[in-house]
Amino acid sequence: MSSEVSIYRHFGEQSQFAIVCAHEPFGSEPRRVFGRMCIRAGDKVLGDFDEPACMLNVTASHLQAILEHLPKMDCAIFLDQSDAYAWDLIDKALYLDDDRSIEEVVPDSKRFYQYDFLTNGGESFDKSKSFIVRDGGSVRLLFKTGDDALESMRVEVGTFCAVVRAFLDWIDKGGN
Repeated sequence: MSSEVSIYRHFGEQSQFAIVCAHEPFGSEPRRVFGRMCIRAGDKVLGDFDEPACMLNVTASHLQAILEHLPKMDCAIFLDQSDAYAWDLIDKALYLDDDRSIEEVVPDSKRFYQYDFLTNGGESFDKSKSFIVRDGGSVRLLFKTGDDALESMRVEVGTFCAVVRAFLDWIDKGGN
């Protein structure tokens, strides 16, 4: 990690699930937090920690929305389904250009938008596409970076929520 960054933070346990970030203090607005970040679970990493000067508030707003949708995410279509099945279903509904009509695309988009995780969720995540699926008491984070293979992280819902809330509290305090 670069020595130019003044404040490092880990929310959660990297071996299980953590948001790892660094505050790069600059800018004139105290409520805007710039820095670097990624999400880790053991050896799996979502996000590009080397991407400097990202506005972390953008990612925070995406994560806040996920917390709001999470109680409604327990979807039977994903229960006991493989990561690849869940990925393909969500990806097709939200992103793939296929032979569906507008009348078919709109309901799919409305049904599946809540499963989008951090795709376009800040500069740290520009090179990845990610989805979140709730399976009862756990969530699966499904992601690909470019053309790389599908990866996943599984975390208990309570742990996920606690880590995200700690990060959001830190952002609300201006990264202090």
